[in-house]
Amino acid sequence: MNLPVLENDVTGDAASRRGSRAVFIFTGCWLLLLVVGWVDYITGYELGFFVFYTVPIGLAAWYLGRWPGICMALGATIAWWLADALAGAKYSSQFSFWWNSTVHFSAFVINAVTIAKIRLDLRQRHELAAKLEATRQTLRAAAKVLPACPLCGKAHPQAGQNGQADLRDLARGNADLSGALCEECAQPARPARRS
Repeated sequence: MNLPVLENDVTGDAASRRGSRAVFIFTGCWLLLLVVGWVDYITGYELGFFVFYTVPIGLAAWYLGRWPGICMALGATIAWWLADALAGAKYSSQFSFWWNSTVHFSAFVINAVTIAKIRLDLRQRHELAAKLEATRQTLRAAAKVLPACPLCGKAHPQAGQNGQADLRDLARGNADLSGALCEECAQPARPARRS
């Protein structure tokens, strides 16, 4: 199973550090799962430890993603089953055993998928917020070089030839503003001819 690198945009030493961090987190989750299973075993099958199994599942899903979380959910189901079986749990029928196993596994998978989705949505939200702030900064820069007030049309005191050139350069250099230029202005600037 390949563990995902925590950030996709990094290379070299940073990617190696993040990859080793992912292995460290995954190993730590398995160790935590073993501890929870052992505590479940020593307390007996009459006390439910269901909620504590979700801690390593949640950590794996949050920091590593959906599939490591689902893998941890499978491990948690096996650990729960072993803890109960070794503690002496008896079922009246095979159906009861399989029902409980399926319900536990399903709940663990739902937790893993939900936590991973929340993390992904938060990451996307932060990326969109960063893009929005960059766009706001671009618009602020464009507003500073506009030749006139967009509301009343009064000329800005600093407006002039230099203001239009600054606005054209800003629009050419920014993909978000490139659609505002006409075809002629959108063409790259040509150096002036010498006579």
